[in-house]
Amino acid sequence: MKKYTGKNVDVILQEISTQQGVDINDIEYKVTDQSGFAMFSKVELEAFTYKDCIESIREYITSVLNSMDLDVELEIEYDGEDYLVNMNTNNNGLIIGINGKNLYALETLVKQTMSNLYHKRFFITLDVNEYFKEKEEKLKRFAYKIAAEVGKTKIDVELDPMPNYDRKVIHKVLKEVHYVTTKSFGEGKERRLVVQYDLENDLKYNEKKRENNDR
Repeated sequence: MKKYTGKNVDVILQEISTQQGVDINDIEYKVTDQSGFAMFSKVELEAFTYKDCIESIREYITSVLNSMDLDVELEIEYDGEDYLVNMNTNNNGLIIGINGKNLYALETLVKQTMSNLYHKRFFITLDVNEYFKEKEEKLKRFAYKIAAEVGKTKIDVELDPMPNYDRKVIHKVLKEVHYVTTKSFGEGKERRLVVQYDLENDLKYNEKKRENNDR
């Protein structure tokens, strides 16, 4: 984290806000030293913003891929919670790996490195030439297919173990399907989703639908 010195915390935060063009609320900081009093007061603190994090992500990924003799173009966005990184290299297949295995591994390294640097949990998603964007569409179709099966048979379906990204997409998609719920079970590589029939919510939905039709 960058170190700053000033008369008081408010002055320092305002300077950071002006320099980086961010809201003061977007600055995370820790006071490391405070001395003096009144007009002779002095404060030292460590601080960072999401822009600092974007630059750290860029530097780390570039250094890793350059060490593999890969040139990379990076686009990094921050939506207020997640850092979304799209990469394009001179060997995209190598970075993705079989079923995205290499990409998941790099994503784990980036998250761990950022956590070590800034002492907080990071939500970071890596993509290569929109590989995950295409994969997300396939996962959505798969999720709706499973939901339809559960809705028809009223029998829960346990999916095979899958990466966190895949589970997150399926869980998000099925939150919009009123007659199923999803739960995660297992640890590590064995963590999996179970798609369950939600009888109570299904009955409520159908009852409300009948009431609306009777009006």
